Order: sequence, then C-alpha cells, then structure tokens
Amino acid sequence: MIQRIKAIIVALAAMSCMMSGCKSNSVAPMWTVVFSDGFEGDLSNYKPTYMINVNDFYSQMRITTDAAHSGTHSVTSDSNRSALEYDLIPSIISGIVGVQFYIMAKSSGQTNFTVQIGKNAGSSGGLGKQFGLGFDKSDSVKCVLYNMDDFTPQQDSLLSPIQFNHWYKCVVEINFATNMVTYYLDDAVVKSMSFPALATMYGIDRLLVFRGIDGAEGPKPYYADDIVLYKK
Repeated sequence: MIQRIKAIIVALAAMSCMMSGCKSNSVAPMWTVVFSDGFEGDLSNYKPTYMINVNDFYSQMRITTDAAHSGTHSVTSDSNRSALEYDLIPSIISGIVGVQFYIMAKSSGQTNFTVQIGKNAGSSGGLGKQFGLGFDKSDSVKCVLYNMDDFTPQQDSLLSPIQFNHWYKCVVEINFATNMVTYYLDDAVVKSMSFPALATMYGIDRLLVFRGIDGAEGPKPYYADDIVLYKK
C-alpha cells in the first residue's frame, strides 16, 4: 500500500510538470512544480526582453552547449544588460514558494550573474522585491537580498569565493506563513531572514535570470541550468 501511494504521488508530480510546460523532471515528488527548464529546447517560455526601467530593455540570454549540469545545454550570456524573465500568472501568495537551480563558472568573469524570484515593480519595470543566488563581480558567490523597507537600495550578501568548474546547487525558499526567506547552497543553509508581511510583499510573480550593468563586459563562462520553480 505504501509503495502504491508513493507511485501515485510521483505520477501526480509528473502530471503537474507536463501541464506547466516544464522541460525537466529532476524535482522532489512532494513539490508542486510551477515551471521548470533544463534548456534542452528553446526560450519561448520567456519574455523577448526584460524591462529594467521604463523604456530600458535588456536582451535575452542564450542557450549554449559549452556546459550543462544535466543533458547537453544550459543558459549563458554574452554581455551585461541581458536577462531571461518568466512571468507567473497568478502570483503565489501563500504557503512556500521556492526556486532550485544550478550555476557554474568555468573561470573568473568579474561580473554579476544571478537567478532570482520576486515581485515586479509595476510600470517602472524590474523586480521591486527580489531574492536569489548567483555570482558577484568580486568573483564571489552571493545572496541577492531585498531590503526590508522600500527606501534602501538592494544589498547583496557575499558568501565565499567562486569554486570554478563546480555546479552549485542553489535553493531559495519564501515561506509566507512565517515571513521568512531561506537560502541553501549545496544543501546547506547559508542565510535565513524575515521579510515584510504580505501587505508589503504582494506575493511572487517573476522568475529572472539576470546580468546587470555592473562588472566586466563581454561573454563570460557563467552558466545556469535545471531551474525548477515550485510550491509546497
């Protein structure tokens, strides 16, 4: 009987994945998959551009075969001011929402490259409230932190120097019941903190792979793969 129940749970998780248009099955069966991508197809699930400010558009990143966590492809970027934006409709406003993904750097790039979830900033563009993990222009792994008021600029938290050619397993979970966000790196908690109540947060409605204006320009050997957005 127990094995039959487990089989039903796995089947339901797979069905949820297929209904959401995901391209990877590397998720725990107790998750409800909202979206996933192993970059073995195309980028049609993402917006063609990302508006960081009004009339200020970032171009899409690209799929590459230069590196892969699983399969044969991942996503990378050739310049600053590039991104991939996936919109969640409707917003997630209860329970636990999380994103799991893998990132890797082959060598020093001295630029920013992150995967984030958050809330859009409205007509001004960009993410007004964001949480993520990635690489910093100091060649460090970092947490992307939303400050706990609407007046302080974003501040990131540096964790450790990048270990090159290592696929980091990254997880960011937001718990609306406890107003806590927790960051995991290679299955270890590296940061946990509170965030404002839902009246200020307004839920989560964006997934973003992002490379901003800071840091060195040009193609960099930074890669993201096997992104899974989920609910619990």
